[in-house]
Amino acid sequence: MHESLQGLVRHQLEMLVTPVLRWEGDVWAGIFLALVVNVPPGARREEEKDQDDGDEPGGEAWHSEMTLRVPSLGDIGVAMWLQGTQLRLELSAFDTALRDRLEREAGLLEQRLQDVGLTRVLIDVRRSERSGEGRGEEWGNG
Repeated sequence: MHESLQGLVRHQLEMLVTPVLRWEGDVWAGIFLALVVNVPPGARREEEKDQDDGDEPGGEAWHSEMTLRVPSLGDIGVAMWLQGTQLRLELSAFDTALRDRLEREAGLLEQRLQDVGLTRVLIDVRRSERSGEGRGEEWGNG
């Protein structure tokens, strides 16, 4: 194998072992999003079985993390765990006013998520560890 291809092949092999989708960019003008989706190890095995019986797949939770940078609000961190029809959200913000707003609106968000079919929704609002989240800092690019 040519040396110039070694890095690419190594990356592809790592994706086979631990599939992680990472994306960063502007979702709207001035609004930045950094997203990581971790595929549970059993998800591809369940897909290969081609089960149409409606059972919840394998009991493993999908885990995703994102940071949304909105100029008028600041940075909002979101960690999500989805298992079947159950969702756990951890919302974080450094700014106290933004955290207070997230806490006030959490009940409305919970209701909307239940209205679209989620049977159990847990939302936790926390203080972010730092004010400078986003732009790839937590993904090792910044």
